[in-house]
Amino acid sequence: MNRLAQTLTGVLSAAILAAHAMAASPEEMIKGAKDLDAAFLKAFNEHNVEAVIPLYWNSPETVSMPPDAMVAKGHQAIKESFAQMVVTMQGCTLELTESHYMPIGDVVATWGLWRMTMPGPDGKPLELLGRYTDLKAQKDGQWVYVMDHASMPAPPPPAPEPAPKH
Repeated sequence: MNRLAQTLTGVLSAAILAAHAMAASPEEMIKGAKDLDAAFLKAFNEHNVEAVIPLYWNSPETVSMPPDAMVAKGHQAIKESFAQMVVTMQGCTLELTESHYMPIGDVVATWGLWRMTMPGPDGKPLELLGRYTDLKAQKDGQWVYVMDHASMPAPPPPAPEPAPKH
């Protein structure tokens, strides 16, 4: 092997090893994803839109599908969506009741179930149950949401009317 090929092989091998050494382990990725969820819950339950927004990737490609709207795409639209949610869902609290984390490449796919409690029209607590899916990634050294989707199951169809008696 000539000198140039040996040098290129050495440089390439060192680059591959360095990239592998810098990559987070699956355990570190899951910890970053869980820490992000904890920060989100804290900010959401404090109704602090300004604390929620930095938890989302500042990109026009970021997508949020909240339970009260179809889609918010881009950082500004997500901020507006959360600001509206704070107004319409005053006094609500959110908890994740079941969470699953799966590192895939350089993202963590997360899914699970949530419970939101809010004052009902009669003053009694109203409980909403839903599910979520999201993708989290480390961007500029910080774990952020790249995509999130929260939804509630459709209500069951109404019971059929009883057949008339003849």
